Amino acid sequence: MNTDAFVPAQPLLNNLDRSHIHENALLLRRRLKLSQSEFISKYLTDEENIPLISVSKLSNFEKRDSHDSENLARIIAEKLSVDPKLFQLEPDDFAKNLDMLIESQRDAHGNQLTNIAQLVKKTSSVEILVNVISDYLVDSIISGELKPGDKLPSDRNLSTMFNVGRSSIREALKVLSALGLITILPGQGTFIASDSTQFFLTPLSWTFLIGEKNAEHVISVRNVLEVESTRLAAQHATIEDLNTLSRIFEKSANAYTERNLQIFLDLDLDFHLAVAQCSHNPILYNLLLTARKLIKHISKSGMVNLDHLVSIYQEHSDIYIAIMDRDPAQAVTAMNTHLENAHKRYQLGGN
Repeated sequence: MNTDAFVPAQPLLNNLDRSHIHENALLLRRRLKLSQSEFISKYLTDEENIPLISVSKLSNFEKRDSHDSENLARIIAEKLSVDPKLFQLEPDDFAKNLDMLIESQRDAHGNQLTNIAQLVKKTSSVEILVNVISDYLVDSIISGELKPGDKLPSDRNLSTMFNVGRSSIREALKVLSALGLITILPGQGTFIASDSTQFFLTPLSWTFLIGEKNAEHVISVRNVLEVESTRLAAQHATIEDLNTLSRIFEKSANAYTERNLQIFLDLDLDFHLAVAQCSHNPILYNLLLTARKLIKHISKSGMVNLDHLVSIYQEHSDIYIAIMDRDPAQAVTAMNTHLENAHKRYQLGGN
């Protein structure tokens, strides 16, 4: 690759202006379809839910810049778990990211995996039973006794098979259903999931959710996989692989330049998986995908931080250039730097 032709995108923090805060706050309220009193109740209250401003003051704030603008933006941003500087973006750029701001306060998919962990923690017997049944299913598929789509024995028969009560069987099946290993059809029975792409990885992956410091353990595994996939990518990527990686990185760079942060963040996973695809090791790819999904669900950090996004873009650029130059040593160095910085960002509660 001719790195002389590589032109980094313009810094994301250029052209921030506090005079945009009041207009962007109004855009947010309208996007949420909240009245002024409802907006105050949700985003401008103290720890005891006492309103910090009146409706008339909010009305004045939405019309013009004031000396309180940055403080009000900070309070709203804390409720949304986003960087207050986002409110200083040009209104057109802010509007592009409204969905991201709103979504940042919600748990993706109801935080399903965390709920599974809470369910299993109710009793140690359920945790053990989930492991036993998932092992049975995997072994049966490997041996050819069962295949995706097959119907499982009834609750009563499973209860006899594993020598446990039917209520315990039902609790374990709820977990396996939430994990996607089985499908429960009321009135018809329980079936092995037809889409078995992640079948052999899921029983392993969900156990990371049990116990203390699980996030740290998953991150450690993810880091090992990321570094090795990057090294292999620089060595084994085909022209087609590099073209795919280039397309994804270009989309990411465009989203960054255009300040479309939602698209930029969405492309973060695509970029890392494209690197893993370049490794030509499908097991490594699938393990990495599983690890990154787990981190997304169990990580408590949700802050959308502009300084962090700037760093992520620059670090991705270094990884991209090293792989395109087919330089394994430099690719590993760039990925290690990215992962070290990501760990610091995670500890600080950012992306």
